[in-house]
Order: sequence, then structure tokens, then C-alpha cells
Amino acid sequence: MMKHLLKQHPRVEALARKLISIYPLSARLGSPFWNWYAFLEESETWSPIQLLEYQFQQLRTLLQHLAKNSPFYAKRMGDLKIETVRSLADLQSALPPVSRKEFAANFHDIQSREFRQKECYSSATSGTTGSPLQFFHRKENRMREWAAICHQWKRIGYDPVRSRRAEFRGLTRQGSLFQDFPEQNMVRMSILALRAENLPRMAEVIRSRQVDFFHGYPSAIYLLAQTVQRSGIRFPQPKSILLASEMVYDFQLEQIQAAFPSSKLFAHYGCAECTVLGAWCEHRRVYHILPQYSIVEADASNGEILGTNLYNDVNGFVRYRMTDAAGGVEISPCSACQRPYVPIVTGLDGRQEDYLYSPEIGWIAPAIVTYPLKHLHNITELQFVQESPSSLILNYSLRPGATADMVTKELDEIETGLRGLIGNSIALTTIQVDEIPRGPTGKFKWIVSRLDPASIGCDLKRQK
Repeated sequence: MMKHLLKQHPRVEALARKLISIYPLSARLGSPFWNWYAFLEESETWSPIQLLEYQFQQLRTLLQHLAKNSPFYAKRMGDLKIETVRSLADLQSALPPVSRKEFAANFHDIQSREFRQKECYSSATSGTTGSPLQFFHRKENRMREWAAICHQWKRIGYDPVRSRRAEFRGLTRQGSLFQDFPEQNMVRMSILALRAENLPRMAEVIRSRQVDFFHGYPSAIYLLAQTVQRSGIRFPQPKSILLASEMVYDFQLEQIQAAFPSSKLFAHYGCAECTVLGAWCEHRRVYHILPQYSIVEADASNGEILGTNLYNDVNGFVRYRMTDAAGGVEISPCSACQRPYVPIVTGLDGRQEDYLYSPEIGWIAPAIVTYPLKHLHNITELQFVQESPSSLILNYSLRPGATADMVTKELDEIETGLRGLIGNSIALTTIQVDEIPRGPTGKFKWIVSRLDPASIGCDLKRQK
């Protein structure tokens, strides 16, 4: 209620954030954050065997709770002797994987009988497969997540109290070039306004806030870097650029490094379900998975990543299919940094959405395209198909009982949102379909581009 009220009154929201920021950030983060941050720092020095023992002790505690309180998992575990689950092989033989579709269909049976909404916060996937999944986490898990991210960022000098960042992800208030979040030591720049005429003002804001880290979508920071170089403006050079929420491509890294030659580049991989979290180290651009956070495995048949959140007893994710696939997996700790974290994912072959292309804007990433799609109720799945730079097809399927008026309203909202991203020069055609074909992991490509990227201006070769 209060959050909704503040968003309706931007000046009140800005004042509230300033008042909150007066209280020291080290205290605002609270004991749940610092307890986890300290635990992660300590356990980083453990042996792989110690971490494995911790993982499965936490897993057994979780399974005991789910067996008692979740009808879905109680049935799935049956007569399983939970105390015998002590290795990944034990877990794999004891419980089958859970797909996203299965999770959604059984949501109420998965949910704990002890569920109290006031003790939780709701979350959702981005909807890049066309069907956003909604679920809950306990409130303390938000601080566990942030502690784990800051633990990874520490590898390139990020301090959760002192560091200041400019964020190139999410949206600012409508029409705003930037939005301050002083209580987070952060200023958010509009990713929809990364044009040459706006860069001088953005640079001024970043300097005045003494920003030392950039954080955002690789696609957004790539566009920033490209515009900086083309315009020739002197733009602030951060200590490091933190890439998140999308796959990272070689062409993006090359362009970002060219525009920000003195900045370290660093990427991490995670998800809203909190079933996997990993990041590069100081020496190698491969993802060191945090074993304190979850149990992560790769399906031997197709490389699909499965994750088990070790703390969510509200709606458990146990051997949850991510629909992302690992391009390669190492089961030994990194020889370069010596951290005991396993597995190591050497490449991501999932998230295989292509970029849309606009003659007016250029390449537009999937994570940005999701913004007009977050509040659909009657359109259940959709897919963009682009065969030429001047046209775009939207295939969509409907839930049973959707009326023509409801569908027209949602299609109009999608087109309005898209026009703000792709401009008006592209012809948009909408086609209703019964279903959208899926790949071997059950995930369909919701953006299908049949353009030749090299002929348009860049090679979309994936970073491995």
C-alpha cells in the first residue's frame, strides 16, 4: 500500500528515500545481510568436502520441512529416508526434476501449509518464455541474495557500504532521464534514453554522485558504450562494470572495453527463483557457482541446468529445470583463483532469445523487450518473428475463456509499449496460434530473428 502510494507521488518518494539515506547504510542492511556476508567470506576458505557437507545438511533440513508441510513434495518423497540423501547422486535417484510448467500447475500443493504472506515477498520470472511464473520467498531471503551478490562483486573491489553505482537496468519514473536511490548509494539511468544528446547530462549526474561502478544489462551498457564512442564525449570511467540479467556476447565485451578501457568487466548469472547464482572470478570469464546458495547440476542428455534452492521452504524449488543450458561444466575448483566453488559453468547455451532490430534504435535485447509484456492475463504465450528490418510478426496464444475485447486491449498495450522501444518504422503483424513449438529443454525461442546481423552492423556470436 505504502509503496504504491509513493510511486503515485514522486516528490514524496524522493524525500522518503533521502530521509532513509540519513541512517547509515551499514546499519540499514541489517544483521541478516551481515551474517550472510560473513558466512560467505568464511566458507569461501573451506574445502570442497566441507561445502558439500554443508549443502546436504541444509538440503536434508529443507526436505524434512517440505515433507511435513508441502502436499506436493510429501507425495513426491513418499517413504524416502531423508537422512540417507548425502550426495548429488542420492538426490538424483530420490527425486525427479520439476519443470516450470509442473511447478505452475501444482503451485498451491507445492506451497507450504505454514505459508504467511506477510512474512514473504512475491517474485516472478521475466516472462522471456512468454509465460511469467509467480512465486514467493521469505523476506530474509532478499538480504541473503544481496549478500551473495556483494560477496561475488567483492572480487573486483565492490564494497556494499562505500561503493556507489549507476544502474543501467530497470525503469526510471516515466519521462525521467535518471532517478536517485540515495538509500542504496545508487542512481538509475534510463535505458530507454541512451542517445547522444542525453549523454552530457548523464555524465554530469554520474560524476556528481561519485559513481565508481556501473551495473546493468549487457545490452544497455553496450548501447551506452557504442554511443559514447560515436559521439566522442568524455564519459566517466568506472572502476568496474557489473553485467547481469542477460547472456554476454563477445561483441558486447569488445565494444564496452573499447569505450571504457580502464574498467574491469565482471558478469554474474542468476535467476528470480534463486536456484542458481554464479559469477566470474578475477582471472577467468567462467561462472563459479555458489554452493552455499543452491545445489546446481546439468542434465547429462542436453546440458539443461537444474537448481535446488536450499532455503525456500515456502514454495520449494527442488531439482527445478531452468530451461537454460550449460555450454560446458567443470567439476573441480578453479585452479586460477583457488576458490572451492563447484560446479563451474564455462558457457551458457540457454537463454537463446535473439535480439530485435529497429532501423531507428538498433539492436534491442530480450530483457528490455519484456517490459511491455509483464502484465498479460489473457495472452498466455507469445513469440516475435523478424524476417526483415522493416517488419515484425507477433504470434500469440490465449487462455481459455479470453474474450475478444480483453485480447484487443492487451494487444493494444503490447503495441503501445513496443512502439516506445522500436519506433514507428516497423510494420507489426499479430497472428493468433494454438501453440508455439518448443526446443529439447521445453523452452521456446520467444524472439526469432532471421536477419543477418553481420550485414546490419555486428556479429551476434555468443561469448563462451
